Amino acid sequence: MGAADAASEVVVVTGASGRIGRRVVPLLRRPGRTLRLVDLDVPEDAAAASDDHARGAVEWHRASIEDADAIGRVVDGADAVVHLAALASERPWADLLRVNIDGTQKVLEAARTAGVRRVFLASSVHAVGFASVADVAQDEPLLPRPDTYYGVSKAALEALGSLYADRFGMSIVTARICHFAPDPGAGGTLGLSLAQWLSVDDAVRLIEAALRVEDGRHHLVWGVSANAPARFSPEAGRAIGYEPQDDAVRVATERDGVAPVIPAPRGPIGGMFTDDEHPVGGTW
Repeated sequence: MGAADAASEVVVVTGASGRIGRRVVPLLRRPGRTLRLVDLDVPEDAAAASDDHARGAVEWHRASIEDADAIGRVVDGADAVVHLAALASERPWADLLRVNIDGTQKVLEAARTAGVRRVFLASSVHAVGFASVADVAQDEPLLPRPDTYYGVSKAALEALGSLYADRFGMSIVTARICHFAPDPGAGGTLGLSLAQWLSVDDAVRLIEAALRVEDGRHHLVWGVSANAPARFSPEAGRAIGYEPQDDAVRVATERDGVAPVIPAPRGPIGGMFTDDEHPVGGTW
């Protein structure tokens, strides 16, 4: 069943209450589309949101991606899976292994078993944190160069996506999410986010593009907006129909009334996560 067949499309979203999930889920709602939202943290207003069927049906499921049986039940009968659930920062290795790696494998296996053909996986810029600006400008996908155990867990997620596409013919888009935030100056230094910002609207555009891919292949793309410091190659995204519209420089200029200074690129793209002082294996 194609994503264009909106009469009965069912999309599972893991990590729906997380940092990315809670912002993109409202924008993924469509008439004729049912969102099955998965998280251990179900919002108090979930019932009220689910009743607004004019915007598309919503079902909340309290489940962990570590529970293969629970995820299997949620995914059964779905058309696509958007996998956002993860520990989203540096943690002890055992925790990242259990949640980010084993949890992703359970989600992909549930999708395969249920016959789901389209999957979006949220990777991270930290899977290639030691890459340079010159590296990310290339059109060819970068091999993993993780900057932390967290980055390693996302590199493993990418490898799992590749395996499930090649072995089982699933259409899988894996996005290396950069600086996701509603504002390019939020949650990080403005200089870094000018080039790495991914807006909420562009994140939704990326996910929607991924939900239209049905070629039985693995696609590794940058999760980044159309920022004026155009340091990330857009070619892989364009190949799946992702056309970002937002620009960190334009947004910052409109907000602050003056154009920001665009700093010269310096060091690896992982920034402070590549510093010797940054902990590896601890809670950050």
